Amino acid sequence: MQIIIKNPLEQFEILDLFSISTSLIDSKFALTNLGLYIFIVTFLISIINIWIASENKKLLLHSHGTLIQESIYATNLQTVKNQIGFSNEKYLPIIFTLFIFILFNNLIGLVPYSFTPTSHLDNIYFLFNLFSLLQNKFTNINPFNDNISPIKFYENADTMKIKILKDNKGKSGIYRWINNVNGKSYIGSAVKLNIRLNQHYQGKLSNLLLQRTIFKYGLENFSIQILEYCDKSILIERKQYYLELF
Repeated sequence: MQIIIKNPLEQFEILDLFSISTSLIDSKFALTNLGLYIFIVTFLISIINIWIASENKKLLLHSHGTLIQESIYATNLQTVKNQIGFSNEKYLPIIFTLFIFILFNNLIGLVPYSFTPTSHLDNIYFLFNLFSLLQNKFTNINPFNDNISPIKFYENADTMKIKILKDNKGKSGIYRWINNVNGKSYIGSAVKLNIRLNQHYQGKLSNLLLQRTIFKYGLENFSIQILEYCDKSILIERKQYYLELF
C-alpha cells in the first residue's frame, strides 16, 4: 500500500491503497486514492453543512457560514436563470451539488502532494456527459413558457423602485415578488398595482411573510415581475391561475 507521494506528478496518478482478491468470482476489489479522496470530500461537505445548521440554532441571526453558503447558492441561482430560464430552476439542486463537489475537490487539489480527483479525464468526461444530458433536456424546454412569460421584469426591486411604481400607475393586474437568494416567490393581485407595490415597500397592509423575508434578505435581493395586466373583475380568477402554475 502506497500512501506517501514521492514527487508532485503522483498527485495526478490513480494508485491502489488497499485491495482484496477473491477466487470465488475471480474479481479484485480495490480502494484507490481516487475513491478515498472522493469519500473525504463528501464527508467534509457533510460535516460543514451539519456544523452550519447546528450553529444557526444557537444564533438569532445567520452565521458567517450560512451567509457564505447562501451567497454561493444565489450565484448559482442567478447563473441558472440567465442561462436556462426561470422554468428550469427545479434543476438547481443537482447543479449546485455538482458545483460544490467540484469546488471542494479543486481546493483539496491545491494542497501540495495531495490528490486531485477532478484532474482525470474520465471524471471530467462523466460530469461533461451529465451536464450534456441536462442541457439537451433544457433545449427542448422553452425557458419562458408562453403562458407565464411576464409582461414586465424588474431585476432589482430596490434600485428600480421608482420605475416600478411609475410603470404600473393606475393599472390592475397580477405581480410576483421573487427572492433571488432562495428562488421562492410571492404572487399577488391589485386593482392599482403602484399603490399595492408601494405598500409592500413601506411594509403597510402587506403580507406578513413577504415583509419578514424582505427584512431578512433586503430589497436588493428581490426581483419583481408583472405577470399580466387585466380587468379588476377577473383579478381573483387570474391570480388563482398563476398560483396553480407556480
